[in-house]
Amino acid sequence: MFHVKRVLDGPSRESCWLYSRRPPAALQRPASSRSKEPQISYTSLLFALLTGVLHAAASPVIVIGGAHPNLILIGVVLVTVLRGFGPGVIWAFAGGLVANLLTRDPLGSVPLGLLLVAALTSGGERLFGRLSWAYPLAAVVVGSVVVDLISLGVLQLVDPPLAAAVPISRIGVAALLNGVVAAVVIVPARMLAAQGEGERRQAW
Repeated sequence: MFHVKRVLDGPSRESCWLYSRRPPAALQRPASSRSKEPQISYTSLLFALLTGVLHAAASPVIVIGGAHPNLILIGVVLVTVLRGFGPGVIWAFAGGLVANLLTRDPLGSVPLGLLLVAALTSGGERLFGRLSWAYPLAAVVVGSVVVDLISLGVLQLVDPPLAAAVPISRIGVAALLNGVVAAVVIVPARMLAAQGEGERRQAW
């Protein structure tokens, strides 16, 4: 069998080979098998559930400047930036639901806010581009404000006196705190994401 090479204007590797004994790596697997691949692994789903449990256990205990860190929010934003919108949504729903069931927040408020944050993070990434460090940290800060405002709005509907007792300044302090925590964990998160990507390519 001969290698027949076509020279095209575009740089696409797939379009440069009509017949080949060894086609490019991206074409070696059938398209049907690639479309059936899950967007999130069972290990990542387990991490989402464990992060929800960790958030419910640690966040109420850690108090800095009158604010609590939102660990599940940080996880959702970083997963959305590093792995994509699909895994971010699953983290938002699974981890957010677990955290919601283990805390005193109004039922449904945590996953609702996290799903909105995952959508905003994915949309903002397409709009502003994937900046290596600035965008994930900015997304965590903005997402923290969004989640707190949603929680405060839901709490206003459920228990107005309790919502009125929450100072607005705490939202800003919590956003800065979450940004600092995200800056600490973003390096190991990138390393884990790169390792998982390498193992997935080797499996292909």
